Amino acid sequence: MMTGPFASAEEFGELTGLVTDRSRVQRWLGAASDLIRGYTGQTLSKVVGEVEVLEKIESDVLLLSERPVTAISTVVVNGTTLGPTEYAFTSWGKLTRVSGATWSLGATVTYTHGYVETDWEWGVLRGVCMDVAARGISLNERSASEALGSTLMESAGFSPEVFLTEGEKARLALFGPVMVG
Repeated sequence: MMTGPFASAEEFGELTGLVTDRSRVQRWLGAASDLIRGYTGQTLSKVVGEVEVLEKIESDVLLLSERPVTAISTVVVNGTTLGPTEYAFTSWGKLTRVSGATWSLGATVTYTHGYVETDWEWGVLRGVCMDVAARGISLNERSASEALGSTLMESAGFSPEVFLTEGEKARLALFGPVMVG
């Protein structure tokens, strides 16, 4: 599933004061966002109508892959659609049957998940995204001036460096995988 960056080139420019090629900055922000999504194992952006087929399990809890879960539109078990009073869910993606029955037949769930730009969590994601992109841009330009004069590293065929610091990983811990115990 493809989603856009957590920040725009305009926001980046406002925060850093750097005036640079907007399309280049947008690519860096995209790379930073992809890195964040890969690290957390989550899409994080709001997605409406995600369909997930969950395997049969002899448990009273199913765990949806994406978080936060903000709404469930349908739960289908063996061809039968459950009514909204027949199941409960948490934002962490735990899906249970109100009757206490197990999910021995599995389920197909259509749901909405992720954050929107007005959520405080989006602000955390935006901040990490811009920090990663800014570091990548400055390392790229600094390395370029040291090694290649005024030629940008990516223009010379070298891969730009995009990585998360330990502090950024700590800020992203809120969004990482959840273990069900």
